[in-house]
Amino acid sequence: MNSGTPSGLEEFWEAQEGRKPGTTGWWERVLPDLTDEQVDSLNRAAGNPAISHRTISIVLGNWGFSVSPAAVGHWRRNYARR
Repeated sequence: MNSGTPSGLEEFWEAQEGRKPGTTGWWERVLPDLTDEQVDSLNRAAGNPAISHRTISIVLGNWGFSVSPAAVGHWRRNYARR
């Protein structure tokens, strides 16, 4: 448990510490399997606020990768090259 945390958060800290080591994001599994053109297109879409997370999720599905809109949003906010 994380010392100095407010009481009542113990269950959350235990769950966080119990996550699987080496867990990777979808992008670390998917991006290496994409063509250079697909990676470029995906990065351009990620940087375009007019294209929704859902739309990117659908296109990834068309390419053979099941990625939820929420996971796309996380990637866009934290990891996508713009």
